[in-house]
Amino acid sequence: MNAVLSGRDALGVLPTGGGKTLCYQLPAFMMPGLVLVVSPLISLMQDQVDRARRLGLRAASLTSQDPKDDRRRAEEDLAHGRLDLLFCSPERLEARRLRGVLRSVPVSLITVDEAHCISEWGHEFRPAFRRIRRLREIVPAPVLAVTATATPAVRDDIAQVLRMRDPFRAVTSFDRPNIRWLVARRRPGADRIRAMARLIRAAPPECAERALIVYAPTRRLVVNVRRALASLGVIGDAYHAALPGEERRAVQRRFMSGRSNVVVATCAFGMGIDRGDVWAVFHYAFPGSLESYYQEAGRAGRDGEESMALGFVHKDDWKVPASFVERAYPRARDVLGVLAGIRSRGRSSPAPSPATLAGPAGAYVPHLKWLMRSGAIRVDPALAEWIDNWPDREAGDPPAGSEPPVTVTGDAPDLEPLVAARRQALGRLRAMRRYCGRRGCRRMALLRYLGEAPGRRSCGSCDRCERRRDPAA
Repeated sequence: MNAVLSGRDALGVLPTGGGKTLCYQLPAFMMPGLVLVVSPLISLMQDQVDRARRLGLRAASLTSQDPKDDRRRAEEDLAHGRLDLLFCSPERLEARRLRGVLRSVPVSLITVDEAHCISEWGHEFRPAFRRIRRLREIVPAPVLAVTATATPAVRDDIAQVLRMRDPFRAVTSFDRPNIRWLVARRRPGADRIRAMARLIRAAPPECAERALIVYAPTRRLVVNVRRALASLGVIGDAYHAALPGEERRAVQRRFMSGRSNVVVATCAFGMGIDRGDVWAVFHYAFPGSLESYYQEAGRAGRDGEESMALGFVHKDDWKVPASFVERAYPRARDVLGVLAGIRSRGRSSPAPSPATLAGPAGAYVPHLKWLMRSGAIRVDPALAEWIDNWPDREAGDPPAGSEPPVTVTGDAPDLEPLVAARRQALGRLRAMRRYCGRRGCRRMALLRYLGEAPGRRSCGSCDRCERRRDPAA
């Protein structure tokens, strides 16, 4: 906060409850102009606005979910200098009208929340996040980037993409001593379900009032795992990207309010889920990176109480995350093959059909995305927006657009970014597999991966240190 108040760029890697919100709320009280907060958490922005208003800040949001009258009122208040704090999505920030207003009003701070979304080294990003830096060309304000998890490489990428100038960096420890880190070897299916149900029944009585999250890698598995647990008396909600928006929001509200204590979910149940009393996070199967695993498992025990992060593993499990890598980062030769197919139909050619684009495997969407980024093709704006934000649970079917939807530019495609991103994704998957198969302390392995140098070799509270042959027993 001292760095921010002195006008310096700053990067904060702070856990939930570690003060991320305070880092921009306090400047909103103390600095003369507007504090702009760019966040991917549209569903939680109204709650953030309400909290800020209760503190006495003049706060508003600009999102697609806000009623039209509220958006118009927020724009008027912004233009007339009647706001201390404004929340918006990175996509909304690209609207010409909003950028015009921001150019004319005093802005004291640009805050980027959940800043790891920017980085190609970390999670698959929303492209608009990487274009936030363009705002610096019209708004001469310092930038604050905050997130809960970022490896050293991700921190460097955030600073570079946001064009930070000698940023002050505050990085807290990633160690969560109240979490037991456990890995159990079980074949997929009934054995894992029975093990989870057995652990739930054996939990202390006070855990009945606390929360449990079960992560599964696919929508089909989420539905099947929820149903199987319910058959054993563990009743919970299912949450995945294919649910209608209002149903997802209802599940989230029930969980956050304590009316529902068990959720089975894909990784879509993620950012903004900061319920403190989660006693356990189970992974039916591990995700494709340690960054994702730490974020998801780290939702346990944020109240400081003893908790566990238990994941199941079997050699066949790695087929799913490997397929996700292949889907998001196709081989360069396959992308060039798609380009050759488009060229064979002429410089201006129809895009693959909506049925192909929206098919179960996503078909050619990643190929078109990387061809767009490489400059080899131009795509009808409506279709380009859909492709650029794929996969997006709110996007629906690809738009028809105007003719011709795809035009070959004639430029040689630069696929080096794809090659690098694919290499990094495969490296993250290998690190996840090493974590599951390692012989040494799991906590120390996590800390080293996240850039810490632990001063000891064991923790005493992971399955390796406890020498437990079956941590799910």
